[in-house]
Amino acid sequence: MPSENRLAYLDPARFGARDPGAYLAALDALRWEKLQRQIRYLWTNEDYFRPRFLEAGVRAPEDIRSLDDFRRLPAFLDKTRHRESQDASLARDGHPLGLHLTAPRDAAVHLAATSGTTGTPTFYVFTRKDQEITYKVLGRLFRAAGIRPGDTTFHAFGLSLWLAGVTWAQALEAFGARPVILGAEGGVPKILRYIQITRPRALFATPSMVNQLIERAPDEIGAPVAALGIEIIVCSGEPGASQPAFRQRVREHFGAQVFDATGGAWHNGTITCDSAEAHGMHYMAEDYCFRYDLVDPETKQPIAIRDGAVGEAIHTALEYEAAPAFRNATGDILRLHVGECPGCGHFGVRMEIIGRADDMLAIKGVKVYPAAIQTLLRAFQPAVSGELRIRLDGPPPRVEPPLKLAVEAGPNTGDAEWPALAGAIEQRIRDLLTFRPKVTIVPFASLPRTGAKTKLIEVAGRPS
Repeated sequence: MPSENRLAYLDPARFGARDPGAYLAALDALRWEKLQRQIRYLWTNEDYFRPRFLEAGVRAPEDIRSLDDFRRLPAFLDKTRHRESQDASLARDGHPLGLHLTAPRDAAVHLAATSGTTGTPTFYVFTRKDQEITYKVLGRLFRAAGIRPGDTTFHAFGLSLWLAGVTWAQALEAFGARPVILGAEGGVPKILRYIQITRPRALFATPSMVNQLIERAPDEIGAPVAALGIEIIVCSGEPGASQPAFRQRVREHFGAQVFDATGGAWHNGTITCDSAEAHGMHYMAEDYCFRYDLVDPETKQPIAIRDGAVGEAIHTALEYEAAPAFRNATGDILRLHVGECPGCGHFGVRMEIIGRADDMLAIKGVKVYPAAIQTLLRAFQPAVSGELRIRLDGPPPRVEPPLKLAVEAGPNTGDAEWPALAGAIEQRIRDLLTFRPKVTIVPFASLPRTGAKTKLIEVAGRPS
């Protein structure tokens, strides 16, 4: 990042020290102050939250006397419970906003949703206050990427109900930017032509869309994408934008800075800095949500929050009004970094998503996440394509070693190179993930492509 502090909203100077322990302690004090109000607010919801408190042995809000008491509470919400709550309110009240709706229905002025590709979509509901805080958090994210009020930006995320669609477009307008809201639905040729006409400074798009623009620009507009003059690219919605190979490709073809971002749900927001490698994602909303309350994915017991901590994230929105996250088990396995970022020098908390709790494997006591293997494998591109499958003889999570990996060769990797390549991958996994797999290299394009939802794990005898 440039020298000005784009993340000054949580400058450690506010807390008197650039010390990880002092910084986290000050954040905990702020969170606890807000949590006490939020707990009293949620207690008034007799359809969903009060029963969850009672099940956890809480007879009154005052029973939760400290942040430690709060952190020992079980999960109150997850995707399954969220959808069940929606189904129940639809059946009883004729709306899908959920029994955990804690604001008057008439105050719910904005909806966003997941795609529903793996089941019923889950809805995020916003009051005016929720919108204002979301716009503030996303405004911090835009500022961290170097976007300025008055900038023309181009919105090539999918629109409709997705959080990165209408919600982000509205947040850009609230920030003072000038978004050109065509959306991915416009298609690559139209996106390129509209960029050529509107000359945006910043582009919002998925990594796969960015790659398509690079590949198709010469044919569609008769010039490489560098001719479009884009200075900033903010990616979200798919994995891959934090990978060095992708970041280097963007710099080479666009001549632009590239940022990997998440955000919008329940006052959450994270973004990488612009450095040669992503060093985790900076939190934009530590004062509005507790996104990285960590628990052990198996025992569900709290894990101490410190530099290097790894666990399943429990998300709580501290001021959300409509249908808030409170002790929401996200399923994301995070690794935390607390301190100074090697990429930009900002002092604070960063996170890496290293896997999902529901796809964890256990190999002789070692916890292994497929996403971590996938991330490590990208370091071998272009010798490998990046496609892989984990092939199990029986159902997870327990695995008898060695773990079998089918890794697809890159398009220009001859089969004579496969044995040495397999050995190098096995050794790298042994060094970094502390187990040794059995790697088999398979020909390029031999593993099916199904997009971002590709299942990495195949179990013998089960349909893939």
